[in-house]
Amino acid sequence: MDVRHEAMRGIFDGSLALYCHASDVREITEAVHFKRKMGIKRLVIVGGYDAYLVGDILRENDVSVLLTSVHRLPRFTEDDIDLPYRLPKLLADEGVLFALQVDARMTEMNTRNLPFYAGTARKYGLTEEQAIMALTRNPAKILGVDDVCGTIERGKDATLFISDGDALDVRTNRLIHAFIQGRTMDIDNRQKELYRKFQTKYGAELRD
Repeated sequence: MDVRHEAMRGIFDGSLALYCHASDVREITEAVHFKRKMGIKRLVIVGGYDAYLVGDILRENDVSVLLTSVHRLPRFTEDDIDLPYRLPKLLADEGVLFALQVDARMTEMNTRNLPFYAGTARKYGLTEEQAIMALTRNPAKILGVDDVCGTIERGKDATLFISDGDALDVRTNRLIHAFIQGRTMDIDNRQKELYRKFQTKYGAELRD
């Protein structure tokens, strides 16, 4: 038995997905051609800056996209300055299944900004529902775990959070409860601790 080949068995029977980091048109189309040639069931493009330009190819071959940070500058000087903000809307218009994610740099820090990527995408064309699905249902479907999470339905894990205010707006987002598989999570953190400490120290009125 070749354990390297055994580890890849799921790519061909559809139980695993092949994740291909590709941003420009040529990389993306070559990945799709490779999928067809090798008989790979599930292909996910990671990055996908130019994915909207080949939306028909992605849609026809059932290829989804994990779109990296929309809070970025354009790749090319000739691109519109707001193109990264509009990429989710462009993919939605092409009928491509996509989700939003942070890039590989400073992942832990940037994860906190993920809701605001969706908020920006909403401002630049996505509907409220599309923006929320880009963080919930869509990634669960792409990762193959939508049978247990991604939407609030009977029989699925109770993994969700509650925000007092617009969860996609950096100005009003205020997390008050969070649950993972039905377990209440402690959402206190170092930043909140310091906020309370110095507000009290200088005699300022605490805001909940």
